[in-house]
Amino acid sequence: MKASATAIGAPTAQPAVSPTRPLEPLAVALARLARGEPTDLAAVLHDVERHVVVEGTNITAHCHCLTLDGNGRPRIESLVEAVAEHVLDYAIPRSEYRAACEEAARTGSSQKVVRLHTKARELFTDLILSGEGGELLLFALAEKLLKLPQLICKMSLKTNTRMHIHGADGLHAGIDEVSGKLLLYWGESKIFGNVTSAIRDCLKSLAPMLQDHEASKRDLQLLQRHLDVDNEDLENALKKFLNPDDPGFNLLEFRGLCLVGFDCDAYPEGPSRSELEEVVSAITSSLPDWKKHVVKRVTEEKIEAFSMHFLFVPFPSADEFRKLFREHLGLSTEAKEGAPEMTCNHPSSVVAELAAAAAPPAARAGSVPKGSSVRSGAPTAKRSRSPKNKGAPRGAP
Repeated sequence: MKASATAIGAPTAQPAVSPTRPLEPLAVALARLARGEPTDLAAVLHDVERHVVVEGTNITAHCHCLTLDGNGRPRIESLVEAVAEHVLDYAIPRSEYRAACEEAARTGSSQKVVRLHTKARELFTDLILSGEGGELLLFALAEKLLKLPQLICKMSLKTNTRMHIHGADGLHAGIDEVSGKLLLYWGESKIFGNVTSAIRDCLKSLAPMLQDHEASKRDLQLLQRHLDVDNEDLENALKKFLNPDDPGFNLLEFRGLCLVGFDCDAYPEGPSRSELEEVVSAITSSLPDWKKHVVKRVTEEKIEAFSMHFLFVPFPSADEFRKLFREHLGLSTEAKEGAPEMTCNHPSSVVAELAAAAAPPAARAGSVPKGSSVRSGAPTAKRSRSPKNKGAPRGAP
């Protein structure tokens, strides 16, 4: 009988070379690589809207709000717990995880898997201004809801947990089955108190990646060296798109993947008779203004020609989300304001670390983004409700 399996990334059918894993189309292989299901977070996150194209743009908007428990309280602690459950998938390469699972299946002991989970948790920083909780939330939503698998575990390349990795927060991929292009999504997340500041800083960080500046070149080099798909056939197919000397590079399309979390007054304080429908209604009324800010900033950054997914996640308190995330991972709750970014696994990281150590305390602390809900190195006190309309983000004009 004639073989009918199609090689990964190949336009025509080829015989399979592995008797245990038949080769498959690239789109199928990538889709299978995405972990989890869209319903996995349904208990803690409600879809206000999904896959809504902003008219006249290349932006696809999504908005997810917290659900309420039986006493009308937003389930922010439950969201943090659910997000933290993804630390292993996010921070540990697939090959390491597979090896640990195989060892568990062979010996009946989960020791290696538990060890990997501990290793993953220890890669996160205890810096009070850290946005790593947002990065992990972006990862979970990208893989589960958008079915865009992560291609590299940049966290595993960190040489110092007190430093943030340089470049994109995440690199995810999809396939345009019509054109055959590899869609490389550059991920950026910001968790601020102010929605306009979060949008501004998120798109400001994304723009250099899409515009093919040095930051994107460094990440592409890392991707070529540390591609994390745990499948040799898939790896070889993807590397053709990533090699500037290969014709396949001409079918590599850059796209954006953004998440902003921010304070929003739509939620009740403490136990209440509020229903989720009221929260959704209040947030829905504010969505058009949030989208206008995105469109305005995309134009200012001159990246309107690039397609992107933009995810809004309004919180009762961005500070509280960050604080709960650090606590859940067992990180220090002392106020440690910041650290310079570093390029992971790069010789210059040594210089950056020495410079950070030699800098005076004020310089090491870094600056707080304008509009952020965190100032002076400590979380802000809980604020009273403003008289603005329900659903409006706190700090918005």
